[in-house]
Amino acid sequence: MSETFEWGPVSDSQPNVLAVLVIVLVGLAVAGALAVYGCTTLARHGVRRSGPAVLLRGCAALAGCAAAALYVWGAVHLIRDETMTDQACKEAVPSAQAAGIEGYSVSYVPLQLDCHVKGAGTYAAAVPDYVNPGVMALALLAAVLGISAGFATELRARADFRKETSS
Repeated sequence: MSETFEWGPVSDSQPNVLAVLVIVLVGLAVAGALAVYGCTTLARHGVRRSGPAVLLRGCAALAGCAAAALYVWGAVHLIRDETMTDQACKEAVPSAQAAGIEGYSVSYVPLQLDCHVKGAGTYAAAVPDYVNPGVMALALLAAVLGISAGFATELRARADFRKETSS
């Protein structure tokens, strides 16, 4: 059985359970790996005894872990069959327009389930409102901390090189 996708503004596509399952499994693996890396990096060097590069690197991994975990949390909300999707749309749409629901569309980046109402527009359903901004903020924080860790490492290497060459 193959899925057909309509490229128009409205489609009847349900969330693909297999795609969501892969997202959840990969996301949990990534979150777990980043959590282990961040915690072991901070524990191995000691939070108080380590330099700024180690702290930045560990915190970047933990922020990445939080971003992946929050994305998985949002993806879990997309696991729905047709009746659950219909019910989520009826809850998201004002009651006067609930009879006019004509289709659904699913997006995985950003996570969203949109309910299309005839003549009234599109309403977001199922995925909590805080998921996408939270994932974006945490991923951006992880990137900034990771880049800062690289700069801190480079600055320390240059300072060590200057000490060695001037002696």
